[in-house]
Amino acid sequence: MTVSTRPAPGPAPAGDRALQRWAVVALLLVGVALRWAALGDMGAMLHYDEAYNAMDALSLLAHPRLTPFFPGNFGREAGFVYWSLPFVGLIPGSTLAPRLAGTTLGILTLAAATKLGRELFGRRGAVWTLAALAGLYWHVHISHLALRANLYVLLGTLAAAWLLRAHRTRRPSHWLLAGVAGGLLIETYFAAYGWLALTGFCLALWALVPGSRRRGAALAAVAAVVTMLPMVVYGVANWRSFVSRPGTVVVRGWTPFAQNLGLWARALFATGDLNAEFNLPGRPILDPPLGVLFVIGIPALGFAVRRRWHVAWFAAWAFLAAMPSLLSDQAPHFLRGAGLTVPIALVIGAGAAALAQLAVRWTGVRVLAALPLVALALAVRHTAVDFHRVWLNDPETVVLMEAPTHRAIDAIAARTPADVHVYFSPFTVQHPVIGYRAPDLAPRPLGAFDSHQCLVLPGGDAIYVSLTPHEPGFQDRLARWLDVAVLEAMEYPWSPVPRVTVFAASPRAGGLPAASPNYGFGNAPDTTLWLQLLEPVPAAAARGDVIPVVLAVRADQPPARPLSVLVHLYGDPLPQDGGRLWAQADSQVCASYPVSVWKAGETLIQSFELTLPVDLPAGVYPVVVGVYWFPDGPRLPVTAPATPSADTITIGEIAVD
Repeated sequence: MTVSTRPAPGPAPAGDRALQRWAVVALLLVGVALRWAALGDMGAMLHYDEAYNAMDALSLLAHPRLTPFFPGNFGREAGFVYWSLPFVGLIPGSTLAPRLAGTTLGILTLAAATKLGRELFGRRGAVWTLAALAGLYWHVHISHLALRANLYVLLGTLAAAWLLRAHRTRRPSHWLLAGVAGGLLIETYFAAYGWLALTGFCLALWALVPGSRRRGAALAAVAAVVTMLPMVVYGVANWRSFVSRPGTVVVRGWTPFAQNLGLWARALFATGDLNAEFNLPGRPILDPPLGVLFVIGIPALGFAVRRRWHVAWFAAWAFLAAMPSLLSDQAPHFLRGAGLTVPIALVIGAGAAALAQLAVRWTGVRVLAALPLVALALAVRHTAVDFHRVWLNDPETVVLMEAPTHRAIDAIAARTPADVHVYFSPFTVQHPVIGYRAPDLAPRPLGAFDSHQCLVLPGGDAIYVSLTPHEPGFQDRLARWLDVAVLEAMEYPWSPVPRVTVFAASPRAGGLPAASPNYGFGNAPDTTLWLQLLEPVPAAAARGDVIPVVLAVRADQPPARPLSVLVHLYGDPLPQDGGRLWAQADSQVCASYPVSVWKAGETLIQSFELTLPVDLPAGVYPVVVGVYWFPDGPRLPVTAPATPSADTITIGEIAVD
């Protein structure tokens, strides 16, 4: 028996239309509830990439401008950043604001998928498509992320819906909307370029084929080209940054492509994506209820569509949605493949429509047309449990989404004076989470460094935020120079140590030890860099020993550019007299704490490790220090103690027997 889910010709009865409208409203409410319910629980979660997008939005608010592309963080299309502006602008620094921007896009995609389902399958098919997407775990998860992929999926679905509708109605306004939506795909995410190419192919084909659709397709093509023009101009002028990110992840050759195909096939029913950022690790795309409908939907698709050519178009559309992940590493990568969420929902919708029709035909009981609702309701329940109860409470999720860092920032904002210095370690000053949350900590001066490279000590009271598992001895190292107390520890039941610890520190009476004189280097008194030897150089050592040279570094004012300190082991004769440089330990001064953020009164403590060579002859070797402009600029002259024409100072001698 042939099963057809294609809608019968003529208008549907008024009662059916009313029922369908109420069904759409109810399903939209379910979809909205699944996507909004967790926003409060995720209020203290915003990871690196999300915060980077939010930082760019803040920069646009501070310095309004038009740009199609942001080169930072490997390069990103600007569409999502501009979409985020009103959300981030309302509550700057809020972790909820950028996430709300992503979730809103996910909700709008529900409506766009309904429109596309109607163009492919008619009213009933559209309802089933909406039901499938509303409860699809993958789409619920992605909708909670403040990332570009959400805009790509929305605009790609809208472009497809308007394209098919324009082909059906031939109205100029529909053609125009299809062209604009298709052209805007270039401003969303590199994964969208396949859908953009398919839209361009369809428009070119219809524009070149004589017929009534020729003029409309040409109008859409012109609208798409005009919409794309800013990005095209930018890409031609800055092609290296434009392709930098795709170029780093692409795979080459048939073998990795075939392997990715297998990974995606298993992802549907077995393994899913192991990346906790985009999935509950190991959860398949389809749970058993949706899996059954999906399997039914594949053969039913050919009977469900309004026009036969829709099948070929749909297959190409779905395949191009998968291509970004098939052609890149880390497959199955659910963010790069996010466009597949809507095609999968459409197949499930076709399967649900077919199952409903078969149930009525085989039994004659009309109420059994609601049978697929049982499977879809189970899918909604599974999604709600897996996302809201499991993923949100998973330890890996908590860490990945930077929840401990956000908790620490909230504690500092609520419990510390407004003039205290705040330092993060091991971080960099460019870390977007720190930059985006800066308004919550203002006017407190902020800094960030990597304690494995150096310690930064303020001239007054300070707060330190430490990633404790990465710095188990951080408090002890601080306590050598400062009075330190734990202000708050971000503890979790699954972790034996706090994920993040907040320390309150204050200068100890007497400050740094003054056992050795200060050494000054610079070109002028107000730009002098001061070095202080904190541990005496050992008087004797053996070949192969590693000699730590611990220096305190201070500056009268922040230098114009980065500086390096040299620590050299000289012999007799000296290198400038033709002798050998026996060992050296040159390093940039606290590379993770750039000179642009140095503050008055700060002291940087850094250890330089001088390794004695195994072929070092017996003798006495002076250890000298100097300063030069990073990376290989001229040396700064010695200013204290005054030594004419000197650019190094001897800080000790090592006897080797």
